[in-house]
Amino acid sequence: MIDMHVHTDYSDSNGTVEEVIKTAKEKGLNGIAVTDHDTLEGAKVAMNMQDDVIVIPGEEIKTKNGEVLALGIHEVIPENLPIEEAIHIVHLQEGLVFIPHPTIPFFGRLKETDMRRLNIDGLEVFSAISPFGDHYATKNMAIAKRLGLSTIAGSDAHFSETVGDAYTIIDAKDAKLPSILEALRLGRTELFCQPSKLKFKIRMLGFVMRGFYRKSIY
Repeated sequence: MIDMHVHTDYSDSNGTVEEVIKTAKEKGLNGIAVTDHDTLEGAKVAMNMQDDVIVIPGEEIKTKNGEVLALGIHEVIPENLPIEEAIHIVHLQEGLVFIPHPTIPFFGRLKETDMRRLNIDGLEVFSAISPFGDHYATKNMAIAKRLGLSTIAGSDAHFSETVGDAYTIIDAKDAKLPSILEALRLGRTELFCQPSKLKFKIRMLGFVMRGFYRKSIY
């Protein structure tokens, strides 16, 4: 059981690495993917904690064509690259590329036709912090089936309390990163999709609106 989309205070979460790991353990998770924006520092700190929680190093990358979720990488990938170039660099690092919140308005900028032509590995079908998550999960799952893509679920936690609200069960041969990535690539996953509490969704909406406001005035 791995939460495939977790942020820490190394990017835009209020949760420290220690708090995120603590919540993951309290909720019975086997691991988390630390996917901060434009940095691997939080993931590196988590991996060096020598805890019994599996840590998948990742990055949520802003490209010129929308965001991608890179899993299993070891070097930061710069933002604002063409999406094809970002995907290529992830694969050069033997990582995987999933499209986060693919059909959410304002966030899912890629159409199904775009996803069909891109060399992506899968879709984040369910994001616990997203509004109307079940509705969009149905749409995302249908797209994934049509395109033959692997599927994951994650909390997209920006608060330590929401870590593990959604997670992915991965049928890997062992708990080592290469085996986990191979199982993800092959689509050997089951999804647990539970939305985060409304109060956290409202707080997240406030973060998003403040971000849009800052962009509009600078």
